[in-house]
Amino acid sequence: MFITKKHIPRRTILRGTGAALALPLLEAMVPAATALAQTAATPKPRFVGCFVPHGMAPGYWVPSAEGPLGSELPFNFKPLEPHRDHTVILSGLHSRSAEPPPGVTGADHWVAAAFLCANKPKKTAGADVYAGTTIDQIIAQSIGRDSLMPSMQLAVEDPGANSSNCGEGYSCTYTNTISWSSPTQPLPMELNPQVVFERMFGDGSTVEQRAARRKRDRSILDSLLNS
Repeated sequence: MFITKKHIPRRTILRGTGAALALPLLEAMVPAATALAQTAATPKPRFVGCFVPHGMAPGYWVPSAEGPLGSELPFNFKPLEPHRDHTVILSGLHSRSAEPPPGVTGADHWVAAAFLCANKPKKTAGADVYAGTTIDQIIAQSIGRDSLMPSMQLAVEDPGANSSNCGEGYSCTYTNTISWSSPTQPLPMELNPQVVFERMFGDGSTVEQRAARRKRDRSILDSLLNS
């Protein structure tokens, strides 16, 4: 017998186990003679609403020609090229809800709130904000009821983080979210990717426990040791 003192690192085992647990859906997993829509494997519809303030470069978004999409999509739609036959890109639309009422200035200070509800928000800098229920929440109420998280609101920056007044007499609430569950209930956007990750994949521990775990700067593989 030869003793080489070689061993298999625990991370190798964990990686292999993770690959085994992350199996894709196989045909054998669907009951025979059963419609896919009647099983847990039925595809879930998704809706994504994106708002980019201060304009954008049209060349990155708008197709070069009208009609059926060609083999090459605009830069920002490149990931959708394999699905071009099931993709429709609309451009050149104009939102009248983004225009200020006659004699009122400051439309750019609330256009985000009007983006998905088509209502002109109430001009106020106080807590009595009023806009409209946004389409993403109408969709979530209809098809998201069976989901653990019917909707998520994400952002990359908070334009009102260092200011209590977003200008022209409009509350910063109007610029800080595009999602409203009711005309008086804006949904705050989450800026921290770590918080989003924990909402989606958290293990149910307390906020304090998660904060302590982050300080240890441990790999996500290490959390498997406690399961």
